[in-house]
Amino acid sequence: MKLLLVAATKEEPSPLFEKYSLSLDENNHCSFQTKTNQIEILITGVGMVATTFHLTKFLSGNHSFNSAINIGIAGSFTEEIKIGEVVSVTEECFADLGAEDGEEFISITELGFQKENEFPFVKGKLLNSSQVESKLRKVKGVTVNTSHGNESSIKKVKEKFNAEVESMEGAAFVYCCSQFKIEWNEVRSISNFIERRDRSKWNIPLAVKNLNEWLINFIESE
Repeated sequence: MKLLLVAATKEEPSPLFEKYSLSLDENNHCSFQTKTNQIEILITGVGMVATTFHLTKFLSGNHSFNSAINIGIAGSFTEEIKIGEVVSVTEECFADLGAEDGEEFISITELGFQKENEFPFVKGKLLNSSQVESKLRKVKGVTVNTSHGNESSIKKVKEKFNAEVESMEGAAFVYCCSQFKIEWNEVRSISNFIERRDRSKWNIPLAVKNLNEWLINFIESE
């Protein structure tokens, strides 16, 4: 299998880099071989713009992959998902692409600039029916340019999108993979709850540790 791993930062898959003694080239890319798989890693930078640009540039170079996985940390809207838990994001959307009308947010679909079922969207969402591992909790995600840290905006995005986790790259990754006809999965490990910003409550080391334990086990078991 030829697998592409996409992360926003090198820190998120850092234990994987250490295990396989990997280093990035000038294009923030590296590759390695397991017994049965060829693995390539691309670090895009944080956010939707960087992810879209670097992933599109990379995939335009006639790369063919059986599958791509977006790996990284994320925030959780619900305490039912514990900090450090690794989850599979089965639904994504661009949660701040649209317009404001007073206190109301109007999505790009509701504005009429994008059809609800225009490829690759289904009812305005990016959906995945191909799961990388059935044991992982399946969750709904939103992708944003600004991480939520205001009680009012948190309440609104939860109600509008029924989201469980939030990232800054997921939907951009999914959109690119869909356009290139590459099977995708998004796997995230929870580093914090989405609330008024308080980094003392976060646990990024645990999220990174658990994410990479899952990732290494997945790579070596395939």
